[in-house]
Amino acid sequence: MRVLIIVVVVSIGWLLFDVGRKLLVRGQRHRVSTITSFDHLKGERYLLYLRPFALDQPMARAPSGTPGWGSRSPFDVPGLTAEQFLLGQFSEHGRVVAVGRPGEQLPLLGAQRGYLPLQGWEYTVSELIQGAHVVLMSVAQGPGTAWEFTEVLRTTTPERLILVISCDEREYNAFRTAVAGLYEARKKREGGSPWAPLPVLPDCPVVPRATGREWDAPLRAFVTFDQEWHPTLFPFVVTVPRLRHYRTVRKLVGQQMAPALSPLRALPRRTAAGTVPPPLPADSQSSAAPSTPAPSPRPHPNEPLIGSVLVHHQAATRRRRGFPWRKPM
Repeated sequence: MRVLIIVVVVSIGWLLFDVGRKLLVRGQRHRVSTITSFDHLKGERYLLYLRPFALDQPMARAPSGTPGWGSRSPFDVPGLTAEQFLLGQFSEHGRVVAVGRPGEQLPLLGAQRGYLPLQGWEYTVSELIQGAHVVLMSVAQGPGTAWEFTEVLRTTTPERLILVISCDEREYNAFRTAVAGLYEARKKREGGSPWAPLPVLPDCPVVPRATGREWDAPLRAFVTFDQEWHPTLFPFVVTVPRLRHYRTVRKLVGQQMAPALSPLRALPRRTAAGTVPPPLPADSQSSAAPSTPAPSPRPHPNEPLIGSVLVHHQAATRRRRGFPWRKPM
């Protein structure tokens, strides 16, 4: 009977903790500020987070628990969501920003979101890539992500790109195939642009399960590039010891992230952006591009952005304070 009481108390405690965490996430999402205009980032050191919008919901969940029920703690992993945990590893190098998913009611935790119209987004994303101190790209299947990868090849230097692999092998291979096809199509269509060679991306890593104490992290591996666009893959494997304290997992995560974070400290600061001609729209079907393609139309500063949080949170017109029978002067 005593054992049953202990089990019930512990179960209720974990349930209350989980409910409290979800309420805390919801409350913080209400308090998160958004980027009203990406033009405000010019001259600022920032990191750009690119990913398919389909990854937002999986990355909005809490990071999976570390193995080992005997010494497991809810404070092992920093961050309330998987995205917050992942991008928090790079926060020392600048503010992490991203383009928000159109139509979302509240911004997610992690990268600070700004919003773009559904048409003409390519020009602004190209500017963001060129101005970013580092581009963090989560690899997954999606035409927008494939376009963004080819735009990185066209407009920035290889040491400023880090590929984050959190998807499975099928999605990763689909991404490689899509990138190869789009690269050839864009290079033919926009031949006047300075194109880097298409790198041969490594195979998707297999997560080892040798000891059963490997943490099921929201990151499988990451890929960095040298000055010749030669990739290097670093598997992300955190093996949790049986005996640990609450900072053990954080220390192991730091050791695994060191190969990606250490070179960033030597990167020079961006001096100027927008030096590469603007791209053609991603859905353009033109077979021949002009030598200096015209930029995509940009939204007017006072025009509501499609899918923007600003649209969903426009304040109603306030009535004048005072007594109801008093007429305005």
